Formats: sequence, C-alpha cells, structure tokens
Amino acid sequence: MQQKDKNLDYLINLLANKSINYYDFIKISNQILQITELFEPKNLDMWKTLGLEILKLKNGKVTLKTANTKIQNEIFCVVDIETNGGINSGQIIEIGAIKCQNGVILDRFESFIKANEIPQSIQELTGITIENLEKAPTLKNVLEKFKIFLGSSVFVAHNVKFDYNFISKSLENLGYGMLLNRHICTIDLARKTIPSQKYGLEFLKELLYIQNTHHRALSDAISAFEIFKYCLNKIPPNIKTTENLIKFSKTAKNLKISTL
Repeated sequence: MQQKDKNLDYLINLLANKSINYYDFIKISNQILQITELFEPKNLDMWKTLGLEILKLKNGKVTLKTANTKIQNEIFCVVDIETNGGINSGQIIEIGAIKCQNGVILDRFESFIKANEIPQSIQELTGITIENLEKAPTLKNVLEKFKIFLGSSVFVAHNVKFDYNFISKSLENLGYGMLLNRHICTIDLARKTIPSQKYGLEFLKELLYIQNTHHRALSDAISAFEIFKYCLNKIPPNIKTTENLIKFSKTAKNLKISTL
C-alpha cells in the first residue's frame, strides 16, 4: 500500500474547512500521483467512487458534501472487522457494518471471509473457527459488496484507524483503489462527550449498559453505533455539520476522569 500523499491530505483538509476555486482544486489534484494514476481529477464521479463526494458549486468553487450536510441528514456507516493477523501479515476474516441516519438503522452488512488459517488466540478471542470460513466468500467478493454498501457515507469505527486502514489497504491490493471516505473514531468522540476513566469498547459498553456479544464484527459494530448515537446527544449545539463533528472529535477538550 502506498503511503497517502501529503498533497492528498492537504487537499481534503482544505476542502473540509472551506470551498476553493475549481482551478486550484484541479491544480492541487494534478500533483497527487495516487489520484492521477487512477483517473482524471476533474471526474468528480470517480472521487465519489472512492468515497469522497465533492460538489461543484454554482459560483465555480468546489467543496465537500460533508461540509454542508447537517449531522441529522448525514448517512454514517459504523464498521467493525475481525482479522487473523496484523495489517501487514493478516487478512480480514469477518466484517460487520451498520448504515444509519439520524439514529435510525437503515441497513446492515455482515459476512465471514474465506481464510486458510486462524491463530488459536484469535479463535479463542472471537469464537471464529476455520470451519466457519471454509465455505465463506472470498475477500475480493466481500469487499466489492462492502464498498458498494459503504458508498460515500461517513466511515465510523471504534479505533477507526485500524478498521479504515486495514480495509483501505485490502481494497488497494485487490485493485479497487484506496478509501477516501470521511471518517470518525468513536473513541475520539467518546473522549469529548463522555466523562470516563477508560474508552475501550468493553468498558464503554458496561458504562452505557450496552449488552451484546463482544469480539464479533456485527455485534461490535452495533455496540459502536450505540456509543456513537449516545455521543451525538452530548455534542454542543454549535456542532451542526458533519465536518463540524469530525473537527470536534479531534480537537475538543477530553473529558477523561483521572484514576488517581
């Protein structure tokens, strides 16, 4: 997997904060090798295919759809994966996701993925055995369907960096291109909205009285959805758009309670 181009991060962060001239958008995009190798940057439909919905405004400027979308109107996709190893040596063996809007579940996605081995420690942690995966669909088959399910919705996960990067790398390796979806970490958001000593999934489930199976993809996605929904009810009233929410989750003051 290629390391994400700094120009790509710069462009996305720029669009997240303000609209920019179309000419400047094309100029910056043409300097991003990861984009120009895949498609012409002026093809906004291709940006959307990778998960980033860019709008061209009537005044000739461009912006992210998420910059003007109210939180209650945004479609979020809460995701969890189980793997048989790390990002460089393992693969996804189960994926679960909840698509939601304004606190209401719109759709669900769940699938095992065929694999040839699962370390004993992973079997004990998840309860997933090699027999569960013998007749499961291939990684390519599942991720193709998941990418369609995800679309350009906002990717949400508990410790989002792990799930997002693992899926993005897997998609790239299969020739589908990287993920560019805007994303939110429920750990970050919980730290800004829930006074707590810890922010692990199991701890927050107990704190918020969330009861379901742990260390299975769909169950953990449902738990993350419940945490996400709770956090949204605790954000300040001035946080109105999706980009406001993303920025708040990264920059607002943490509410962690000291254990001392």
